[in-house]
Amino acid sequence: MFHVSRFKFHDTLVYMDVLAHALWTHAIHRGVAKAKNIKLNKKAIWTVIFFGLAPDLFSFGPFFVKEIFFHGTKIFGGGPPDPASIPAYIYNSYNYTHSFVLFLTIFAVVWALRGKPFWLMYGWGLHILIDMFSHSKSFFPTPFLFPLSSFKINGWSWGDPTFMFINYSLLALTYIGLYIYSKRKRATPII
Repeated sequence: MFHVSRFKFHDTLVYMDVLAHALWTHAIHRGVAKAKNIKLNKKAIWTVIFFGLAPDLFSFGPFFVKEIFFHGTKIFGGGPPDPASIPAYIYNSYNYTHSFVLFLTIFAVVWALRGKPFWLMYGWGLHILIDMFSHSKSFFPTPFLFPLSSFKINGWSWGDPTFMFINYSLLALTYIGLYIYSKRKRATPII
């Protein structure tokens, strides 16, 4: 089955399905923009995608960069790593980057500073929402209520081949639907 970004660092295999986060964030952004007749611009698209990837980039990114720089990488390997082999700082940063509490707090602070909401940050919240239901308790369950609660949902692991097939099939259908919608919308005269 197709898995995105399987990096083997010595004996540790780390999964990150960053492509699906980028695609879902882009699809929703594109769909909302089309529905509201908002012209898409590249800066906004890349900004919302950045926020959609940020929780994983900030929690796993430094480790990946260090490991690639010092040890190189081999792509495609076996199952997930032993959780004990993952450095503690990754778990700590994951708690913060995957928390709705922190996301909503920062969103509110940015809103207060700007005097208006910075809607492109929704990619971060979307990432957390997706992870809540696509991570099982056995490997990086999403601490969406951190630091207020340790409650986590035991979701359907995105690493499951059936989940991956359904996820990417739904993404393909979504993009086909967006394409058809954009063609119809252009063809519809404005009265």
